[in-house]
Amino acid sequence: MARRARGTSAGLDRERIATAAVALVDRDGLERFGVRRLAEELGVDPMSLYHHIKGKAALLDVICEAVLTEVVAPAPDGAPHDWEEVARRTAHSYRDMAYRHPRVFPLLATRAQTSPVAISALESLVVAMRAAGLPERVAADAPMVLFGFLNGHLLACTGGGPDGPAPVPEFDSGTHPGMAALAPRWADFGSVAEFDRMLDIVLDGIRGQAARSS
Repeated sequence: MARRARGTSAGLDRERIATAAVALVDRDGLERFGVRRLAEELGVDPMSLYHHIKGKAALLDVICEAVLTEVVAPAPDGAPHDWEEVARRTAHSYRDMAYRHPRVFPLLATRAQTSPVAISALESLVVAMRAAGLPERVAADAPMVLFGFLNGHLLACTGGGPDGPAPVPEFDSGTHPGMAALAPRWADFGSVAEFDRMLDIVLDGIRGQAARSS
């Protein structure tokens, strides 16, 4: 494809750039991603991108915002709006997004997420928590706890890229008897059932902290 002249918009906008950037990272990974490669993918001169997005750091933020739009969705009609249901819907939607974009996901876990779409997800959760009467300290801490779990767990689960999580290693019962005994319990690593068990622990902890702080 012939490259367009430097500085022309070439019909670009932020949405088109973001869509192409996400697709490029999904396909080739973050290690190979850059402004020049994205410009080649779009068939434009790299300078054309800078009319819309000011540098690679800003471009990475645009990628994060693009995939986060897949997470923030209105609750189904008639769905419960208590804080635990909001947290579960958000967590599962976030997990689904991570599995759709395993090569993009490390950006979400390692960069501060302050875009309007990211803040909206947190806003829905804290509003539900405050409406339920959770103490302000708990409502302030809970989203950090929840997303700390989500980011750490999903990084481990999606670290294998599109091929899925790596299998749990075998443990020598003589050297590590405790780990060897528990290894069969980790056979469903990366599954929805395992995710729900861990999410239950997190939400139980938030609920218990709220009760102790009331």
